[in-house]
Amino acid sequence: MRDALLAALREVAQRQHPKRPTEDDVALAAGVDVATVREHLGPADNFMALLAYQTPASDTRERIIASAARVFGQKGFQRASLDQVAADAGLTKGAIYWHFKSKNDLYFALLDSRFQRDTSSMLGSVARMAAGPATASVVKMMAAVFSSGLEQATADPDWPRLFVEVMGQSREPEVRDRIAQFYEQGWEFVGRMVRDMQTAGLVRSDIDPDLMATFWFALGDGLILAWLSQPDRIDFSVLSEGILDMMWRGIAPVNSHSTPDNNDTGAVAT
Repeated sequence: MRDALLAALREVAQRQHPKRPTEDDVALAAGVDVATVREHLGPADNFMALLAYQTPASDTRERIIASAARVFGQKGFQRASLDQVAADAGLTKGAIYWHFKSKNDLYFALLDSRFQRDTSSMLGSVARMAAGPATASVVKMMAAVFSSGLEQATADPDWPRLFVEVMGQSREPEVRDRIAQFYEQGWEFVGRMVRDMQTAGLVRSDIDPDLMATFWFALGDGLILAWLSQPDRIDFSVLSEGILDMMWRGIAPVNSHSTPDNNDTGAVAT
């Protein structure tokens, strides 16, 4: 029974990550009552330790990063401690140091994790846009790509606040250099995205992809800061298409003189 319950615990933890599994979750997945779960696995407070004990090192590292996201987001980077991260992950502080040399190092790993998550979804959107039918609205598709990144902020509002907080430590060389590297990666990613769109005939060939990448990031950062200040006023799903409409008038192919909705394909002049 214990092995079956542990398998159910692992399945639940993976399915609803980063939310922590409860006794009810495991009981439902295993088809038993809560009393049986408690008898064989103990209370829910033990679950993270049980998972960590049976989890490969790579999964343990990801579990620590997920706990760091929760703890840093809830308490702020300055106030959070590695002891609190360890407690959230059900690990010892020594286990944290086995994978990360410092709190900064753990934050940088979290930064990389978020970057990979956000860019992978955007690349998929661009690929679908480039392969889409000629009748599809390019502006609407671009707006969907743009807003998908912005809407990550509304789905996880602690993350942009945490990022802004750490940005405030940019006088510390290690932090300044790592944040600069993050932006270089972001600019490179968006520049590549623009080049792919140029190849697909969706954007004018004379547009500088690097300049466009800088503008894209600056616009996104500004909107997120505005949203943090006045979340009730900023609706990314509404703003994105209007902003991309204005942007499109500057980057549409040379034969595009009509409004985006009247020239949806964005075809390059032949």
